Amino acid sequence: MSKRTVEDSLPRFFHAGKMTEFDCLTFIYHELIIAVLSRQSNGVSMKFTMRLAFYLFALVILSPAHAATGTTFSGVHTSRHGIRSFHGYVPSSYQQGVPMPLVVALHGCTRDSYHYEKRTGWSKLAEQQGFIVVYPSQSILSNLLLCWNWQLSKNQHRGRGEPALIAGITDYVRSRYTVDPNRIYVTGTSAGGVMANIMTVAYPDVYAASSIIAGCEYLCDPNAVRTPEESGEAALIEMSVRARAVPTILWQGTADTVVPAPTSDRIIGQWATIDGIDDIADTTEYGQVPNGRAYIHQTYQDSAGNTLIERYLIDGAEHTYPGGCDCDPLVDPKGPNATRLSWEFFEEHPIP
Repeated sequence: MSKRTVEDSLPRFFHAGKMTEFDCLTFIYHELIIAVLSRQSNGVSMKFTMRLAFYLFALVILSPAHAATGTTFSGVHTSRHGIRSFHGYVPSSYQQGVPMPLVVALHGCTRDSYHYEKRTGWSKLAEQQGFIVVYPSQSILSNLLLCWNWQLSKNQHRGRGEPALIAGITDYVRSRYTVDPNRIYVTGTSAGGVMANIMTVAYPDVYAASSIIAGCEYLCDPNAVRTPEESGEAALIEMSVRARAVPTILWQGTADTVVPAPTSDRIIGQWATIDGIDDIADTTEYGQVPNGRAYIHQTYQDSAGNTLIERYLIDGAEHTYPGGCDCDPLVDPKGPNATRLSWEFFEEHPIP
């Protein structure tokens, strides 16, 4: 890891208490291990790098754990596709041999997996509702802004690039804990939302349903040269013999200038093409968060009345996570609770 990378990255994570010492030490430790394994020390001697990694690891071990009741885990996944760190939470209700759902949560740009855990509340909900959650983390060696590199062709297909790494982390959790194979879900925000969409297209046999916050359609086309139907057709080709309707819930702010609101229409068009339904909402409800934002909730159903797509269009919301804590400019506590509502959607949609 270069001196510039460390100095440029750390202030952002320490800023305003957004990361505990434990989180930061763990993050640095994982990045050092990735740097060593990638042989990208950039001029720093291997001996010094490993010595620093050892001291940081000792500090992590001696630091207090996150979980008050459940347990946490972390690691580094390596394969021919690359190296990525991850951490996760196992609720206190977990019993070996009793299948439990798994949620894979993908952070957005400029925030790492520890930020995402704290700002979304997925681990707290996991303790309350009884499911495991894992947070794969992008490496600053692959993207200095910590964005998932969804725009690269190698990261848009099964068995390649970052999708293969995320699937590998999912497999690791499945190998270590008793996970219900029909109740594995994926969610993500912004770049993580785009990647969550890619994961359900590339691995529809693994992920039962998805929740996409401010994401984009498959083979994301910001210039809208490709139609949503063409995106859906490309997705069907990628899904191949594994093609099926993967239930999806979407979250979009009307004031988002990073991912404009019509982008969610394109995701709906993509999945409607895959699901064999039209892109006209079957139900539309208007809601209001107490002392918060108004929103439109829509559902899209098949001929049997099964909801395959849901969307929350949130009035006045910008490029933020809906309903999280009041502790980060990329979180909007005035929005509907995306974490809780996504889990309720997941509970209704195991793999048939």
